[in-house]
Amino acid sequence: MNENLQSIMDWLDNHIGGSLHIRKVEQGNTDEVQLQLEHKGIHDDHTHAFDGYTGESVLILRGEGRVIQPGGTELPLPENTFLIPVEKIMQTRMDSQTMTVETERARYDIYESG
Repeated sequence: MNENLQSIMDWLDNHIGGSLHIRKVEQGNTDEVQLQLEHKGIHDDHTHAFDGYTGESVLILRGEGRVIQPGGTELPLPENTFLIPVEKIMQTRMDSQTMTVETERARYDIYESG
């Protein structure tokens, strides 16, 4: 496990059981999710495609969650799972309450929310 990924996993370990707000910015689109983090893990099975990330290791965040739509409408998070591809992490920044992960495709801003 590379140093960036280990730092991400350690930060998430400190937030198991907590409520996280995740903002993903990819190709000009922004998605927002509210997640009660119950479990996290890495999936390295390169034979399956997750959310369009074929052949990449992904960080799986599980817990009860909601997708926040523009205008404030909330929908259940599909399968209570949020995925972040982790093979091409370019940069991470974090403190005790916030974490930013930048990959080749997107930026993820994750912070405590209550």
